[in-house]
Amino acid sequence: MKANRLKKSSNILVSFMSLQEISANILDFVDIIDLKDPKKGSLGAWNIRQINKAVKTFGKQKFLSATIGDIKEKKKIIENLFLFDRIGLDFIKFGVFINSETEMIELLREISERNFKTQLVPVIFADDHNLLGITKNNLRKIKELNFNFLLLDTFLKKKGDLMQECSLNFLSKFVKKSRDLDIAVGLAGKLKTKQIPQLLKLRAKVIGFRSAVCEKNDRRSLISENKTRNIYSIFNRLLIEQHNKQAYVG
Repeated sequence: MKANRLKKSSNILVSFMSLQEISANILDFVDIIDLKDPKKGSLGAWNIRQINKAVKTFGKQKFLSATIGDIKEKKKIIENLFLFDRIGLDFIKFGVFINSETEMIELLREISERNFKTQLVPVIFADDHNLLGITKNNLRKIKELNFNFLLLDTFLKKKGDLMQECSLNFLSKFVKKSRDLDIAVGLAGKLKTKQIPQLLKLRAKVIGFRSAVCEKNDRRSLISENKTRNIYSIFNRLLIEQHNKQAYVG
């Protein structure tokens, strides 16, 4: 039995770059274990053998997601999705690298037709404003193609964080429009601890961290248990306050 079935209105995803980073203590402060190697790119992939070990070790306790790498060619994306689909993950994340609405729909349709058993999560890079606009305008079509989860992230990590690329107003409208279509949204991209209060107001299903839980806020450095615990504490305290406030108003 998994300890957490994502019943919370917002859940913490933490990206780990290796098995060695995933300690028993840190697991208490994470809702989703994300397997991603920042040294290999924005969506850097783990070695398949290591992913298998992670699933066998932690798969019964926590939800696990993994990235397939910064792959842009449609054929290779599908090949890697088949490879990852056999492992037993809960979520597989793949990047959407397109220049037009037609390209996006064609990519998602070809993936959808394969009937993968794992929940697939298209990653939309917010620093590509053209892609962001295409996605927002095609949420209904994305849902019709059986994609029930989207992740907004940033590709160029040195450029800025998600909330520098997108206004709070834009994110609020995007999340609400998606939620109305029963599409869950995850938010990631160099998110900071101080942004948690604003992020929780958006009611995104998942909020992802890497830099903020690492030493010196460097996504390529090791994860800090203390920083992870601190984010978890702030996150859940604010969630409880939010819930109590809504209950009082109701």
